[in-house]
Amino acid sequence: MRPLAAALAAILLAVGPTLARELTDGVWVAEAGAETFVWELTASADGLGGVIHTLRDGRKETELPIDAVEWSPPDLVLHMHATGTRYRGTVDLEEGLVQGHVEHGDEQGPAMELQWRDPADLAGLRARPGNAPATYRQPEALGDGLVTADAADVGITHADIEQVIDAVVAGQAGVLHALLVVKDGRLVVEEYFHGYGRDDLHRLASVTKSVSSLLVGLAMDRGVIAGVDAPLLPFFPDLQPGDDPRWRDQTLDHLLTMSMGLDWGDADPHGTGPAFFGHVLQRPITHDPGSHWAYQSANVNLLSGVLKQATGRDADALITDWLLTPLGIDRHDWSYMATDGHRLMDGSLQLRPRDLLKLGVLLRDQGRWQGRPVVSASWIESSIAPRIQTDGREQYGYLWWVGRMPTAGGSHPVVFANGRGSQFLVWAPDVDLIVVTTGGNEDNGKHFAVLELLGRLI
Repeated sequence: MRPLAAALAAILLAVGPTLARELTDGVWVAEAGAETFVWELTASADGLGGVIHTLRDGRKETELPIDAVEWSPPDLVLHMHATGTRYRGTVDLEEGLVQGHVEHGDEQGPAMELQWRDPADLAGLRARPGNAPATYRQPEALGDGLVTADAADVGITHADIEQVIDAVVAGQAGVLHALLVVKDGRLVVEEYFHGYGRDDLHRLASVTKSVSSLLVGLAMDRGVIAGVDAPLLPFFPDLQPGDDPRWRDQTLDHLLTMSMGLDWGDADPHGTGPAFFGHVLQRPITHDPGSHWAYQSANVNLLSGVLKQATGRDADALITDWLLTPLGIDRHDWSYMATDGHRLMDGSLQLRPRDLLKLGVLLRDQGRWQGRPVVSASWIESSIAPRIQTDGREQYGYLWWVGRMPTAGGSHPVVFANGRGSQFLVWAPDVDLIVVTTGGNEDNGKHFAVLELLGRLI
């Protein structure tokens, strides 16, 4: 037994099994503004551990592992290594209360009282009420342009789908909010978890980058941007770049392929608007443009300035007129951190999962929706072609990831948009499969876990 586990086991024996069982029986809840934090402690052969669930409006957003527990009644200390925080409190089991506070490093945060609750009383805490086993249901036809079918009609058994859904409910994919699958052009799976539904807008995180790529292609289709070889600096005539002469070599191609070669150190800033664009243009260049791939969100936000200079309109108006309306999408939100009309092109767009799925159909059908052209086939082909090697196994196109998905029967080529927390739009062309997921796996290390489950379907 590991030293920590042995120590915890000794503590449990010292305080007695009844006390330990009561500490882990039920959950401990703290309200903080619009958010509800649910602390769930569990006991195992290795000692005490657990998870902190974050709920908002009856829906579970995220979870954070509790990596270590110090329990010397009545004193309790919980360690969350992913965020570098601790919760330190005093437990009153009779009253069902913990009085304590959050700590970060050497700093003590505000007081936080935890109250005991029955988890069954918290809507959205579990993936399904009672974690009920899955029963396959054919998605509903809504007249929104998505053709639905029974999975068996496209060669996927109900049992295979139910197995994947049961795995999601059991937590094998972490926190998943939605799972949608199109096979052979027909929607055959549409499942929601943790209180979410088809009408809920969901943050897309960095999937927004791939949507931004579509906007650039639409601008080129209309002739307002000449092409990917267009120099970058003329789009910012009022801003002064850094002294490095290589700034004059920067093109849209370098921006779209994450190969601008800028040095950001450990910084990962988020922002938009003229002041932020000026900040980006002042960054030092450490690699010749086009020679080195490095994932950096801040650079992508320059696209808002590019589109505004090219069209005279902000990105939100363009996406509505050029992309969403032609696809019959009448709800979205791109307001988070908007500045002077500029949007975060790197990650703040919100769509409904079913509407995000339409963008996958757009890829599959070479830029056409219900037979009508929306984006040119040439841009679709160009943007999803592998153009530069990433620092992993995947390659990168124009803000799209290009790689292979491993399955039991071998790997399959995929093109995908990838957003923090398990926001995915995946197209596997050789098996004619499109998958959309949304989730809350930002801090639990399970961002890619859902893709492992999807390998079962592929």
